[in-house]
Amino acid sequence: MRLNSVIFKLGATILFLQLIILIPLGYIILQLLLNYSINQTETQLVKMSEKFASQVEQIDKPENLQLLDHLTDMTETSAVILDSNGKIIFETNWHDNITNEILTGKEMELIHASETVIKDYTFNGASYLKVAQPITDEEGNKASVVLFSSFGLISNSIHNIIVLVILASLGAVVLAIGFTIFISKKLGAPLIAMEKAAKQIAEKKDFSLRVHYNANDEIGSLATAINHLSDTLERYQTNRNEFFSNITHELKTPLTYVKGYANAVRHEMYKDEAERNEFLEIIENEADHISSLMDDITDLSKIEEGKIDLNKEWFDFNTLVEESVRRSYFRATDKGLRIQAFTHATSTPFFGDKNKMEQVLTNLVENAVRYTETGEINVHVMEHSSIIKLIVEDTGIGIKEEDIPYLFERFYRVDKSRSRANGGTGLGLAIVKNLVELHEGEIDFHSEWRKGTKVTLTFPKTEESS
Repeated sequence: MRLNSVIFKLGATILFLQLIILIPLGYIILQLLLNYSINQTETQLVKMSEKFASQVEQIDKPENLQLLDHLTDMTETSAVILDSNGKIIFETNWHDNITNEILTGKEMELIHASETVIKDYTFNGASYLKVAQPITDEEGNKASVVLFSSFGLISNSIHNIIVLVILASLGAVVLAIGFTIFISKKLGAPLIAMEKAAKQIAEKKDFSLRVHYNANDEIGSLATAINHLSDTLERYQTNRNEFFSNITHELKTPLTYVKGYANAVRHEMYKDEAERNEFLEIIENEADHISSLMDDITDLSKIEEGKIDLNKEWFDFNTLVEESVRRSYFRATDKGLRIQAFTHATSTPFFGDKNKMEQVLTNLVENAVRYTETGEINVHVMEHSSIIKLIVEDTGIGIKEEDIPYLFERFYRVDKSRSRANGGTGLGLAIVKNLVELHEGEIDFHSEWRKGTKVTLTFPKTEESS
C-alpha cells in the first residue's frame, strides 16, 4: 500500500482519531480509579479509627491491643496508640520503614483539639496514608490511635486495573485497525476505480468506460458524475465527428456547384443570357450558403469562448417577427404550407440585440418550415405584465422523446440523413439557446413524434418596456 494512497491516508486518519480519543480516555479513567481508591481507603481508615476510639474504655488495657490487631489484620494496615505526649503505648503490624516521626507537633495540636488528622506522605521511597484519631477513655485519659495504609496496596490494585485497561485498549486498537482497513477499502476502492477510469478517459479517450458503484452517498454522486461526464464526452465526440463529416459534405457540395457553374460561365457553356444569369444566381446562392455555414461556426466558436457581444437597442418585437415570417413565406408556400404570424396591433418594445434576435427567429422558423411537410406553421407573440412570449408551433414530423434532452447540444442532430437532406448542421438550436440565455430568456421545447413541435421563448420585460 502506498503511503500517499487514499486508503492509507484515510486509515491513518481514522486510527489517529481513535488513538487520540482512547489515550486521554484511558488516562481519565485511571485517574478516576486512583482517586476513588484513595478516597475509599481514607474513608475506611477514618471509620476504623473512629470505631476503635469509641470502643476504648481504658487506654492501657491489653484488650485494646487485641482489638487493634484484629482491625489491622483485616485491612492490612499498621497502627500505633500514642499517649498524650506522643509516646507509643501499643503498636501492631509495625515496621521502622513506615516513618521516623509518627505525629508532628502541629498534628499533635490537632489531636489535642479533638480533631482527626488525615495526611498522605512519602518515606524511604514508599507512599502512605496516615489517619490519626483522638481517644478519651472513661477516666478522661487522652491518647490517639494512628493508622497507616501503604499506597503500595492501592498501587497493586491500580496496576492490575492498568493492565486490564491496556489490554482492553490494545484490543480496541486491533479492532479499530481492522475496522479502519475495512472502511478504508470500502471507501477507497471505488475512489481508486474512479481514478483509473478518469485516467483512461483522459489518456486513451475511451469514453465508453463507466464506474460501477451504486450508493446513495457522496461517492455514489461522484461515480454518477463521472459516468455522466463520460457519456457526455462520448456523445460529444460522436456528434463532433459527425459534424465535421457533415460540414465537409456541406462545404463540398456548394463548392462543387460553384466550381461547375463558374467553369460553365467562363467557357460560355450556356444557351442564352437567361441561362447565364441562372448559372450566376446558383453560384451566388451557393456562396451565400457557404457564408451562412461559416457564420454559424463563427458564432458557435464565440459563444463557447464567451466572446460574443450584444449590441442592445430598442426595437419592435412584433415587426421583427413579421419580417422573419415574411422571409420564410415563399419557401413555406412552395411546400404547400400555411405560415402565419399572430402579433398585437400595437408595438411590443423589446430591448436587445436585434440582429441576434433575428438570427434566433430565423433559425426557429426555418427549422419549422424545413421539417414540416403538411399543415401549418404559426408564430405567436404574447405580451404579459412582466414577460414577452414567442411561440413557434408547427405540424411537422416532431421529435422523439428520447432525443429532446439533447436538442440544444452542439453538433447534435436528431435524424442524420434527414438533416443532411435538408442542409442541417446541428448548430442552429445550440446557437438559439445561447442567444436566448444571453438575453436572460428561457426556452421550452415540446414535441410529439409525427404530430408537431412547439417552441416557447420567454423574455423578461425591462422597466422601460413595461
